[in-house]
Amino acid sequence: MIDYAKISIKAGYGGAGSGSFEHIKGKRRGKADGGDGGRGGNVYFEATGDLNTLEPFRFEKNYQAEAGGNGLSKRRKGAEGKDLVIRVPLGTQASSQSQTYDLVQLGEKVLIARGGQGGRGNCHLRDEYGRRPFRGEVGEAGEEIEIVLELKLIAQVGLIGLPNAGKSTLLSKLTSAKPKIADYPFTTLEPNIGVIDNLKFKISTLKLVVADIPGLIEGASEGKGLGDLFLRHIERTRVLVHLVDATGSDAFGSYQTIRQELKAYSKELAKKREIVAVNKIDLAETQVIDRIKGEFSAKRKKVYLISAETGEGVDELVRGILKSLG
Repeated sequence: MIDYAKISIKAGYGGAGSGSFEHIKGKRRGKADGGDGGRGGNVYFEATGDLNTLEPFRFEKNYQAEAGGNGLSKRRKGAEGKDLVIRVPLGTQASSQSQTYDLVQLGEKVLIARGGQGGRGNCHLRDEYGRRPFRGEVGEAGEEIEIVLELKLIAQVGLIGLPNAGKSTLLSKLTSAKPKIADYPFTTLEPNIGVIDNLKFKISTLKLVVADIPGLIEGASEGKGLGDLFLRHIERTRVLVHLVDATGSDAFGSYQTIRQELKAYSKELAKKREIVAVNKIDLAETQVIDRIKGEFSAKRKKVYLISAETGEGVDELVRGILKSLG
């Protein structure tokens, strides 16, 4: 998934005003009748559900709207430049030096760059001596701007944890998504999303979107591993489900590693509601699971014991997610 791009945008130039005079038989020139130039085209972003990646913007970096038409004689105004509408995936954040736009509603359309005004024709102009000039005004340049595009998934629930914690397996158990699953770290190289199966878990018509975020590691917030590329995807989630591997050497230490990365990336991210799920209990000894529960209980952390592989405890986890969402 390509979820970051930088592009240049330029709105259309305004058309030039006309410098024209009426033709009157027997006279050198009649009244000035030059029309105004047309406005340059604006540039808009529009959120669409037809795209799920920013990959098209890897190849096309420069976008420009149509210029306005020049003014004509007989006070005729030039045609307005055609607006340029750039379609971006739902969930795209577009940032310039002065403003940030979040396109989170399907069909949402925002003005990014305004076209230049057309120049006035000489019928509206006079020089310092009160005479009509022979030329109209030059049209204004359209706004030119550098835009950074970031795609942030729109999901209520984000699955986080160290590599190989079982996030993809849990996503496939909760939803109909079919992420790549293997018994080695960094199987997931891009976020996967799915909708919780309402019938399977006996949920009402509420649509719950879940995102599986590729494995974070220590130092992810500083650019190590894959995590810094995808931490942005959980900024819009309402609840984080933090998966901890029960078969790991230090379950609570693994939990603390991810918590530190969240805090380092964003204090707001670290404050999100969180559910801790200890996964792979089917592969761990009872005394190990009891020890892990005790470590979290000592820090007043409630944990859900699950096996994403067998489905054990997953129903209870879903009920916990619903409760956290209110």
